Amino acid sequence: MISIKKIKRLFTCGLACLFFSCVTTDFISREGLSIAQPDVSILYNDWISNKFELDRIVPIETTADYIISDVLKRVILYKDKLIILDDNWPSIFVLNAYNGKVETHINRKGRGPGESRKILDIAFDDQNEQILVYNDYGRLIYFSLEGLFLKDEKVNHKLYEEMIYHEGNLIFYNHRQGVSCFPYLFDIYNLTDQTWKKLGTNQKVDFTRRISGCLLVKSKNIWFAPVLDMCLHMLDMDSNVIKTPYRLDVKNPLTKELQKKQIKDDFNYFNKHIVERNIIYAITSIRETENYIVFVTNKSLMMMDKDSHEIHSMKLIKDDYLGTGMLSYYPHDGDDNRIMCIIHSSFWMNRKPTVQDIPEHLKAQIEMVKVDKNIESNPILVFYKEK
Repeated sequence: MISIKKIKRLFTCGLACLFFSCVTTDFISREGLSIAQPDVSILYNDWISNKFELDRIVPIETTADYIISDVLKRVILYKDKLIILDDNWPSIFVLNAYNGKVETHINRKGRGPGESRKILDIAFDDQNEQILVYNDYGRLIYFSLEGLFLKDEKVNHKLYEEMIYHEGNLIFYNHRQGVSCFPYLFDIYNLTDQTWKKLGTNQKVDFTRRISGCLLVKSKNIWFAPVLDMCLHMLDMDSNVIKTPYRLDVKNPLTKELQKKQIKDDFNYFNKHIVERNIIYAITSIRETENYIVFVTNKSLMMMDKDSHEIHSMKLIKDDYLGTGMLSYYPHDGDDNRIMCIIHSSFWMNRKPTVQDIPEHLKAQIEMVKVDKNIESNPILVFYKEK
């Protein structure tokens, strides 16, 4: 039975939706639920550990030829494959999604056919099982999962920062180029007939500060949240609209004064006030599973129950089986009811397991992870799944 207190809370949230709108543009629906900013826990708390369970530990193979930084631009989970773009190099790795062995390494530097000076983003065409690469001179390059170069093409004269594949289309997005950007506008490219359409509007935002993470993530749905906008927007490709199911009602919104201070000369002033006043100004890396929505703000990681709208927040993720509190959430692409974390090899070496009764399948995976203290090993990927 629903308590009177809960009924009042839901009624209050419903009223709030009538008064709060994130963007007054026609392409965004007027629906939405206002969710109060939660207090921040220091570690991965019991609420979350009761919702998700440790599923898989994937140590990325380390050799002289296979060096991956901790800065991953894109991670795609497809069946028994992990496709990874390293943000520091024009390199793509296809791994076994269970043991981390490198099966394919695409590293074609240059300006010739199939080559790139820098890869801006990758996507995966699951209909044709092809890796799509978008590079720094605006070409779209097609590779097989085995790394075979298939073809490339010039898509248009613009350069984009992120892209996502969805049912025969590539969704291109810019959110941080220069001081001024138009983060509510998407260019959508049909791979079959090579036509373009737009979704959204070129509403302008002037703000230089960004936080790390992916603005576009493929999960149960495709979500995004432009800087300074505390709404969680969802792309509805069937209706060609952007919906806004949720709004994070932050306790201390960014003031106009601080917005002006975020220029380079006032970097320290801006940071000092953001920390002291616990201000949230950005949301990124939104990932949806069957029952939960996970996202990152400039202050912490947050997770919301889609049914009850209960939301929790934490600085760090702690796992007693692994014996470490140094797990960092990073969103992967894939509709698989999982969330992924990254742990550096040095933190793995210093872990101190506190739970003795570890399930056998997890114990075997933990023992499989071999870290050499004499070399810097590739990061370790840890997956959690809904219970």
